[in-house]
Amino acid sequence: MYTKGQKKNNIPEVLHTSLQTRQEIQREHKSFLNSRYQRYPDIARLIVKRSFGLCGIPLEIYWDSRDEERSQDVLRALRQERFGITDEEKCCVFCTAKYAGNKIMDYMPKYLSWDKKILSFSMLDLSQERMKTCVEEIFAFNPAWMRLVPSVAVMLAETMASNELLPPPALRYIELSGEMLDEKTERMIQEAFHVQTSNVYATKEMGPIAVSCGEGNLHIFPENVEIQVMKDGKPVLDEEGEIYVTSLQNKAMPLVRMKTGDRGVLLSASCACGQKSLALQLTGSRACSFIITASGRKISAQVLRSMAEYANEEISRCLAGIQFRQTANDSMDVILGVKPAFSGWGEEAARVLRSQIQDQELKQMRWNFIFVDPQTSVESEIEKEPFFTLCEGVEL
Repeated sequence: MYTKGQKKNNIPEVLHTSLQTRQEIQREHKSFLNSRYQRYPDIARLIVKRSFGLCGIPLEIYWDSRDEERSQDVLRALRQERFGITDEEKCCVFCTAKYAGNKIMDYMPKYLSWDKKILSFSMLDLSQERMKTCVEEIFAFNPAWMRLVPSVAVMLAETMASNELLPPPALRYIELSGEMLDEKTERMIQEAFHVQTSNVYATKEMGPIAVSCGEGNLHIFPENVEIQVMKDGKPVLDEEGEIYVTSLQNKAMPLVRMKTGDRGVLLSASCACGQKSLALQLTGSRACSFIITASGRKISAQVLRSMAEYANEEISRCLAGIQFRQTANDSMDVILGVKPAFSGWGEEAARVLRSQIQDQELKQMRWNFIFVDPQTSVESEIEKEPFFTLCEGVEL
């Protein structure tokens, strides 16, 4: 990462290593795990995070539980300093899935903490009935803050409006992450919930990367990551390029110069907000995306991530890659590839994935599975496209 006053060609030595892609990490997964964490006592501290990323290629990322906790310190400090939120206050979160050790849980526990201060909901079921129940349970729980992806926050706001329901009285802050957040959407969320918000740029692979300021820029957490924006194979400032991130916290599975799939601009000038840390502007990839049903209802595309995560666990994590492309309001194409060791499992993967569908309108859609030959490069079929695409044939 460049720092103020640093010349463009004066890059930290670690950033001269080769660039890493999700495909390389998936293929050579075990080689990325620090050898000391492959035996006791260090192996006992490992936790796993699973992610399909922006292009639908699943990864297992291992963290030392202490390092993962340390990576979250920047957000704890942010909540305390900017919004007066402490760890003792109640919180509500929506998750794609919940893990116990290295295995996904069959259900989403109601609380994610022993003291029942973190209320959790699964994004596997975002049906109208379930969303109404969620709003009612959130109101009864009365949290001080929530952590949401923007599309789910929009669904909650629309559910409150259509059912004449109110946000919880104690709520004063919403932390938004996981999707591109435009000014109009953020303002709508703020007005619907009567709260302040922040936009956090984070990934499961790296943890918190940056957070928004009042000027709309994302300020990088230098404690957690090094960032480069690459164009034509070279790091650039003030020009759009692909974002590569190096983790400074994850000692168990250190990832260096990993391609995130996002595009952005790393700014050389000081931000008008007064913060000294480098500022980043995201320019593409993390769309706030919705499935549009035949009735015109919007469903957060995060439901597809939950479906893929649960299905992949049930079929021995055989997926090499998966993408969803909605071609019409009643039709969804699923591009699916399995790992070479699981050749012939494609049909079973499709069956299990379909069994995860909870919403009635999604069940009524045509699900067209397109199988990628496991002996050919899954990368060429999947790497360059996003996890979910809303095609031109869909009426908005």
